[in-house]
Amino acid sequence: MSSKRALRGAALCLAALCLALLVTGSAAPDGSTAAGSSSEAQVLRAPLPDTGGARHYAYIDAGGDFRPDEVITRGELAEFIDRALGSLEPGEYFPDAPEGSEYGKSMAALRAVGLMQPDGEGLGRPDEAVQLGELIQLLGALSGTGARAQTLSAGGAVTRAQAVKLINRALGRSADAAAADGALFPLFDDVPYGHPAYYDVFEAATEHTASPSAGGETYMWYERQSFSPGFNLLGTELYYADPETLEPLRDGYAGELYFGPDGRYTSGDAVLDGYVKDVLAELLEPGMTRWEALREAYDYTRDSFTYLRRNYYLFRETGWAHDEAMTMFETGRGNCYCYAAVFYYLARQLGYNCTIISGRVGTDGDPHGWVEMRLDGYWRIFDPELEMAWGERGIDYDFFNMSYAAVPWPYTK
Repeated sequence: MSSKRALRGAALCLAALCLALLVTGSAAPDGSTAAGSSSEAQVLRAPLPDTGGARHYAYIDAGGDFRPDEVITRGELAEFIDRALGSLEPGEYFPDAPEGSEYGKSMAALRAVGLMQPDGEGLGRPDEAVQLGELIQLLGALSGTGARAQTLSAGGAVTRAQAVKLINRALGRSADAAAADGALFPLFDDVPYGHPAYYDVFEAATEHTASPSAGGETYMWYERQSFSPGFNLLGTELYYADPETLEPLRDGYAGELYFGPDGRYTSGDAVLDGYVKDVLAELLEPGMTRWEALREAYDYTRDSFTYLRRNYYLFRETGWAHDEAMTMFETGRGNCYCYAAVFYYLARQLGYNCTIISGRVGTDGDPHGWVEMRLDGYWRIFDPELEMAWGERGIDYDFFNMSYAAVPWPYTK
């Protein structure tokens, strides 16, 4: 069977599932079924769309909280299904889900193809919970497992996470695990890496074409990336999504970080970017927070190079970071300015707007380079070279995120 025919069949199974779940699942206040009449409920009024074979539409929007354990309502489920099928044309609107309301279009679209019918009072009940027992029973019948009604609880409602999982299965969708693992920072705050619904939610929030592979899919391309508001690290590529539209920033700045026409952050030097991303590819692990990744980058800078006396810069001199970072990456040796420059570019690739300083340190005012960031309203010091130097003397200082008020000697910038 071709992929188009297979997915078409899956879509029809989903149609049957939704028909039974949303139409026959509960009685109207007057005792009639939600469909109004069984003969009307059993006929699809319009064909479902061909979803384009391996084309998988995103049917949930990434960003913020997904609320996986909350009960899903008929309106929410209608929206999920409508979007998963590529957005159907709406038919007649329900009185309690009118045109312009949150779920009005999706419920009207499902009504147009016979997937959702008014109850005995002509209502669609968008805020009513979808029950789990009837859903499991129907899935058992569709899959031939012969689930019996008497073994299922009549109560219990479908959660949003459960709904996503079942929709994915009905449409033959399963996440590309490598792509999901590569999205270092999860798409939703409350569905972190390791959450039981992580892969299904990632699949549902990521628009792509897919090639079947053992145990899941391989994503071939993305029509659009799925982003959380603000900085997003997908693999080692940094993007910035507008907090309102979730659209990636292109050819513009987020603070001092420049994002190119492809939406990716760049230092402006592809060779330097390559060094930085090669390092991060070794350091980053799925499930890390961005702050944990920053700490790994700092420790790497502190521990991976050898000190070599080199150039010193004038007080408050700028423009040297690129050359000193390249020197350190290419030779493995450098002084405080080199250490600072490496960490500076690693931090920027992680989405931290930071500043590199050519200043003075100690009571004698020795020339010195370090990185600072403004966090929670205060400037904080990141100084991997001095931490390395004192560590070699057996003195355990931690110059990661140190306040200027807490340093053991004066920093002058």
